[in-house]
Parts: sequence; C-alpha cells; structure tokens
Amino acid sequence: MPAVCVDKALDELSTFAAFAQEAEQFSLDWVIVFAASLSGRNGTPPSAADAEEPIKRMVAMIKAGDVRSLLPFNRQGEPVQLG
Repeated sequence: MPAVCVDKALDELSTFAAFAQEAEQFSLDWVIVFAASLSGRNGTPPSAADAEEPIKRMVAMIKAGDVRSLLPFNRQGEPVQLG
C-alpha cells in the first residue's frame, strides 16, 4: 500500500540519494518507490494543481496492482522488475 505520495519538479531533487534522504523523513521503512512523469504545456512544467489528479490515479493504480506503466525503484535507486 502506498504510504506517502509527493510530486517533485525536476529541479527539486538532484539525485536519487537526495530523494531517499527526504523520503526517510516521511516513512522510515519504505521499500519501493514508484515514479512516473507528467509533461507540461507549451514549455511550462505542470503545476502542483496539475499533478493532483494524476497522483490520485497513480495511487489508485498501485492499490489495484496495476503498475505496468510506473517505474519501481528500490532504496538504492535501482530499477525493480515486479511480477
């Protein structure tokens, strides 16, 4: 089950290690992180409001076990193949 969800712009985290360190503040025992991307419009990145519905859909997909279009990574930042 998803424990935490967050949207991050490309310039907000420089490395996976920085992401993992931040994630530790929210959930000490996380195992997998799912990543997806969201495009902007006309050269403008999506706003937090633009990301709200896609994040809700992503969480619903994870809960339903439909993770084919998401990128799972372990705590070391290595891609994980599920199933």
